[in-house]
Amino acid sequence: MAKIRMKLNPESIENALKEVNKRIKSDGKSRFVEELMDKGVEFAKAQVRELGAYYTGELEASITGYYSPILGTAVIKVNSPYAKFVEFGTGVVGKGSPHPFPEGWKYDINEHGEAGWWYFNDRDDKWHWTKGMASRPFMYNTYMELQRLAGNRAKVVFNGD
Repeated sequence: MAKIRMKLNPESIENALKEVNKRIKSDGKSRFVEELMDKGVEFAKAQVRELGAYYTGELEASITGYYSPILGTAVIKVNSPYAKFVEFGTGVVGKGSPHPFPEGWKYDINEHGEAGWWYFNDRDDKWHWTKGMASRPFMYNTYMELQRLAGNRAKVVFNGD
C-alpha cells in the first residue's frame, strides 16, 4: 500500500486523515463484498444438498466464487451443464412447481406432457422414465439470503457494530 505523506501543518494533517478514512472505507468495502461472496458460495452449496439436488456432487463442486479487488466486485458462478435444469425444473412436474421467477423458461419444450419421457443414465447404465423435476432454486435462494445478510453485515463492517 502506498504511503501517506504529510507535513506538520493543519491542512496537510487534514488531507492525510481524509486519505486514511478513504482507505479504511475502501478496505471495508472489499472485506464486505468478499465476505458476502464467500457466504454465498457456502449457502448455494448447502442449498444444493438441502433441496435434494445432490447426486454425484458435480453440481455442488462446480459452485465457485471470484472476487476482483480492482473492480471491488464478486461473482458466484455455477459451472455445471445441468445447473439451470435443477434451478428452474423441467417438464410438467417443473411447470407444476415452477421457479419463483421463471420468465423465459420453457418447462415442457418437447410437449411430452403427462406421458413423460425416457432417458438413459450413464451412471447406472439404465433407462429411467420421468415427467420432469420440480424447481430447486438454489441460486435464487442464495440471492435472497445474501440480500438478507447484506444490510446486517454492512452495519458491522462499516460502523464497527
